[in-house]
Amino acid sequence: MREEYWYYSFWLIVVGSWVLGLAYGKWWGEPEEFLSQLGRSFSVPPPGRMEPWQPILYFTLTPVATFVLSQLFFGVGAAAFLFSRGVYDSSLIMGMETMLSNWKLTSSTSVEIWTIFFIILIFVVNLPLCLWAAQLGTQRAIRMLYRLRGKPLKPATGSELVSSLILIVTLSLIVGLTAAFAIAST
Repeated sequence: MREEYWYYSFWLIVVGSWVLGLAYGKWWGEPEEFLSQLGRSFSVPPPGRMEPWQPILYFTLTPVATFVLSQLFFGVGAAAFLFSRGVYDSSLIMGMETMLSNWKLTSSTSVEIWTIFFIILIFVVNLPLCLWAAQLGTQRAIRMLYRLRGKPLKPATGSELVSSLILIVTLSLIVGLTAAFAIAST
């Protein structure tokens, strides 16, 4: 398969496995099952369980953990771990749905507003960065498989992987600081 097609197939695997995990967790999964617990291990927990300094670590280290875990079994780890992250994220979505269904604009507290803001940060910023890191991890894993098989590779593509990972960590750190401010404000 040509190298351009691998790039798009990695995105399909990464995003598709998370969406399937989200659907499974929403309609068939239970919050205390193994897959949800596995997804919790490399996801950002809800804000009610954190100290003000912890979002910086969680938001920064979850994309790094996703990058590393997605390299397991030459890219198969990305599908497995993102499926379990989708199962866990479905519980966050259901919690936010419950909170928003009971929410009244005139009687909302600042804690509810900051909690919703925090969960939105997880889904709008942390999740895409984790998906990007997983795509980079699968790309690196397939490159490693090609090296082990002795197939020729383009030498310039390895450096853009590292610079993309540094960009992901930098953006995650900025969002982690924002989330820490949100938790400190509650």
